[in-house]
Amino acid sequence: MANSLSISFANDMQELTHLLQVVNVFLEPRALSSKLVYAVNLILEEILMNIIKYGYDDEDSHEIEVQIGVEEEEVALTVIDDGKEFNPLTIPGLARSKSAMDRLEEGLGLQFVRHMRNAMEYRREEDKNILTIWIFL
Repeated sequence: MANSLSISFANDMQELTHLLQVVNVFLEPRALSSKLVYAVNLILEEILMNIIKYGYDDEDSHEIEVQIGVEEEEVALTVIDDGKEFNPLTIPGLARSKSAMDRLEEGLGLQFVRHMRNAMEYRREEDKNILTIWIFL
């Protein structure tokens, strides 16, 4: 059984639903905890929805690549897109004094991602965003 998955899809919400189904089929036989599978799904959904909603200035179809590697001690998620440059590591934490609705509009989902991951790395190469997120088992 291969321990990695690489899949590309178009920047479309319906495609995102299909991608998440493929990811779950890939993860199912690996006997990962339900908490870890939930984290993978939430992280991917948040990151990919942000790319689809905010990453492009045109209505053209763009390819987004997702790579998942499952090792003994970690799951690594890599997302590659050709959207606008965006480094999620530069987004400041949210002020707890604001309402939940205000925090949601300012990137609460990204804060969930930060909370659920163990490490995160961003780089921009050849006009592509490359974000890798590690979740330790």
